[in-house]
Amino acid sequence: MGISIMNFIGRLFLGIRRQIAIVFAISSYDIDRRLTGSSIGAWESIVNPLQIMLFFIGMRVGFSLLRGSSRYAAGGSTDMYFNIVVFIASGFCIAFLFRMVAIKALSGLKLRAPLYYPRIKPLDILLAMALNDFRALATISLGILGLVWYFTWSFQLDSPGLAISVYLLTVLMALGFGICLVFLGRLSKWITRIVKRVLNRLIIFTSGIFFATFELPEYVRPLVTWNPVLHAVELFRYSLNNQYPIPDISLAYLIWCSLVLLGFSLILYRTNESLLLEANSE
Repeated sequence: MGISIMNFIGRLFLGIRRQIAIVFAISSYDIDRRLTGSSIGAWESIVNPLQIMLFFIGMRVGFSLLRGSSRYAAGGSTDMYFNIVVFIASGFCIAFLFRMVAIKALSGLKLRAPLYYPRIKPLDILLAMALNDFRALATISLGILGLVWYFTWSFQLDSPGLAISVYLLTVLMALGFGICLVFLGRLSKWITRIVKRVLNRLIIFTSGIFFATFELPEYVRPLVTWNPVLHAVELFRYSLNNQYPIPDISLAYLIWCSLVLLGFSLILYRTNESLLLEANSE
């Protein structure tokens, strides 16, 4: 009995190690593919989102200047807790981590040969792409926050455990949502285009990149607090500064959405994997 349990544990760990090796191999392949497919190579995964984030920061600074606020303030009452760069960067790096995984999943999971071996599944490709997106946005967020803290001499990270938890929950939620979108994208190209546009706008306008929940009137909050990405963004900001108010924001809601989405998507994937395998072989 004891020997069989040890054998099972050994096979389990061997399978996990093999799966991790496959995901990292696909991740490296995707990076190498970008080196030849873009003029800026592997830096494309960092430069593109960084350009969008700088544009968002410029927009918020412009609105602050029009209102007569300091150009380093987040604008409105949020400047009591963050400067503009930290406020936008903390929201952007969480919201766009979710967006990048979802959009790529909706666009399809095909990678060119030599990746199509029986051991490599569509889920492995999604995990590898999510890993690369996580690396890129984590690099941007750490770099931006490090620069701000260096120049302002105001290092603050009140709840590092919460910050890591929110990041991981966002990744899990993005993976679950992305797997669901993979199957949705198989239905029709028109559905794919419509969902992609709607998704982009929902993430930009309801995920809290530009606004804080406590700034909204109480009767408006239900219109945006249904979005779990907003909860992730606000909780991440709270982890940086525990004085930051987060009314109607719940860690339990974020956990529930992440686990339910991931669980449902894995069941969907397990029962319909053949559809994606046929798509990859076309």
